Amino acid sequence: MPLGQANSISRKLTWMNMLVSGAVLLLACAAFIGYDMVSFRASVVRNLSIQAQIIGSNSISALIFNDEQSAENTLSALTAAHNITYAGIYSTNGKLLASYTRDANTRVPASPNFSPGQLETHAFENEEVALVRSIVFQGKPTGTVYIKSDLKELDSRLQKYVSIAGIVLVVCLMAALLVSSIIQRSVANPVVQLAEAAKAVSREKNYSVRARRTEGGGELTILVDAFNEMLGQIQENEKALREGRDDLERRVKERTMELENAKKEVEAFSFSILRAKDELERASKFKDQFLSTMSHELRTPLNAVLGFSELLTDERYGPLNEKQQRYVKHIHTGGKHLLTLINDILDLSKIEAGRLQLAIQNVPVPVCFAEVVDTMRPLADKKSQTLLQEAPSDLAVRADSTRFKQVLMNLLGNAIKFTPEGGDIRLLASRRNGEVRVEVRDSGPGIPAEEQQRIFEAFYRIGESAQKAEGTGLGLAITQRLVQLHGGKLGIESQPGSGSCFYFTLPSTETIEAQEVSTIPEKIPAREFGQILVIEDDHAAAHLLQSYLTSAGYEVVLCEQPERALGMAAELQPSAVTLDLIMQPIDGWKLLSALKSDQRTARIPVILVTIVDQQATGASLGADEYIMKPVKKATLLEAIERCLNQRKAIGRTRPILVVEDDAATREFVAELLSTRGYGVATATDGREARAQVAASLPELVILDLTLPEVSGFQLLAEWRTNSRTAELPVFVLTSRDLNSEEREYIRKHAGLLLQKQQPWQETLIAQLRRTLSGVFSEKL
Repeated sequence: MPLGQANSISRKLTWMNMLVSGAVLLLACAAFIGYDMVSFRASVVRNLSIQAQIIGSNSISALIFNDEQSAENTLSALTAAHNITYAGIYSTNGKLLASYTRDANTRVPASPNFSPGQLETHAFENEEVALVRSIVFQGKPTGTVYIKSDLKELDSRLQKYVSIAGIVLVVCLMAALLVSSIIQRSVANPVVQLAEAAKAVSREKNYSVRARRTEGGGELTILVDAFNEMLGQIQENEKALREGRDDLERRVKERTMELENAKKEVEAFSFSILRAKDELERASKFKDQFLSTMSHELRTPLNAVLGFSELLTDERYGPLNEKQQRYVKHIHTGGKHLLTLINDILDLSKIEAGRLQLAIQNVPVPVCFAEVVDTMRPLADKKSQTLLQEAPSDLAVRADSTRFKQVLMNLLGNAIKFTPEGGDIRLLASRRNGEVRVEVRDSGPGIPAEEQQRIFEAFYRIGESAQKAEGTGLGLAITQRLVQLHGGKLGIESQPGSGSCFYFTLPSTETIEAQEVSTIPEKIPAREFGQILVIEDDHAAAHLLQSYLTSAGYEVVLCEQPERALGMAAELQPSAVTLDLIMQPIDGWKLLSALKSDQRTARIPVILVTIVDQQATGASLGADEYIMKPVKKATLLEAIERCLNQRKAIGRTRPILVVEDDAATREFVAELLSTRGYGVATATDGREARAQVAASLPELVILDLTLPEVSGFQLLAEWRTNSRTAELPVFVLTSRDLNSEEREYIRKHAGLLLQKQQPWQETLIAQLRRTLSGVFSEKL
């Protein structure tokens, strides 16, 4: 081996060792020093932050009370910190409250700039670090701490580390040179020999050549052994590659089989999903059919039970003894309770099945309040409760009008039920943050906190109320779900002994004018009902009759001087007259004879309202109706209605056609109309109704929708497309649950929609009176 070549390798190795060692040491020292400087700077900032927090905490009271001396005392503690050059406490408006300086000649800086909402910031400048921290008390900024520290300790630390690094570098380089001179022989010679062997293998392609192993077990020995084994490794690698290729092909086949099996499983799962989907759709269809069938099959006979039990209480069908009246009342009460339970269960079933559709529209809140309060007031009056409503006249919500009223009636019904006699119930509404909050407040016993969540569970009733009050336990559960369907939340505020407040919110909308809907308005103009002359010398009795008649829409004229009654009747020509018998100075018998004998008043119906039980005498003198005191509102209104209908029947020759397939309901509706003086014809199915209308046009049609062979929808569509029947008044009376499209169709093509699951008799009679009154007026 040439000596020059060996020396060249030795020098290269020596210089390489020196350069690598020096570079590594320099980088290590630089990194260490840099890390220490960064850590030290962070430590300085952290210490300043802690000191600022301590100063801020101790200065809160001084800032609040503007106590400069207290703030100065707080800052005086910094004299022990030799690195602090300045500290200041500033108020929120930038005014300096107190300061500390290490040097008396140090200029006091201005209030630091500090972004609103920022808690702390710092900056390094001019060999110093400055930190600003906001002082916060009870979540609000109270002031600012400004503190500065010098960096002399950082400079001293840097100089010390640089000196140490220089000494370490020199010592390490000298050690590296000494080691290189010792090992150069053991490294250079094996490398030269290995290079000659590699050259021979490259030139001759003789892979059997082996380099001579060196003594020891260092890296050069490993390198030589690796070189010697290279050819054998090439052969072994080739063999390993072949085996690996075979193994890969095997694994690919296995994976392909797994994917095929997974594909079959996915196909089977997809088939089961489709089958389950079909079963769910079929179950959903059956559930819809069940709800529709139960809605009709349960409610229809119940309406007949309620209707006929009501008719049995009318004395015109024969008197009942006390026990019979009690039994009929039990039948009627039980039927109403059962109908309510059926309605609630069907409503809850539809909601849970996701089949309840809402017809969202702009609903005026005051109008709904008035209708609901008017409906619920009789229940409140029975318990002498005060029922009040309060809502701005311009308030409106986005909701389903029918369901909105149902929610209000459920909440008011609960309040009336659980509020003791003489209590107060208030229905309130107000606009809050773009929403309308509706509240029902009562002065009842309140609800314990542990039961306030359970009351919204189906069939749950509070404590002992299950024994004391009637109910299904479904009202609040349905109410909660209806409110949730509107996007709201039903809540309660209550304490035992302090009453309860049920509340919910709905989206607010712009005020709308009341639109014409297919229900009876709350008040119908008096001119459509007629004028009633009340002849009564007792002031309290006269005003009681006036309140009954006015609430029903009649115009009332009071005559408290019997001697003027004949002249007033002749002048006013009222639709009917109510007359007391015991009066002064002229008794009712003489006045009745005078009214019936005078040509001007002979045709005016007279209704005797008296405590005298002489009906035969009244009928012989020409009285049209006879009512015994005390007067019930319903009895008075029915008597007046019979008189008016009998008077109008002179010019009315066409009957009202009742189309109903249920015999009991058909008979009840016919009896309800005939007792009020209306002519009635009936049809048992759609074909018969079609034939009767084609043969003779009725005055009006009361139509059920669920009919055999030809449905009510088909009849309505046929009549509206025929010019002869296009204007025929049609009232729909059904127990069918309608979706939004069906409701909209009926609203456009029928004059009134009544559902048997809700109270409908009074609304039907009132709307008939209004509609046929207009028709009769046109004929005259």
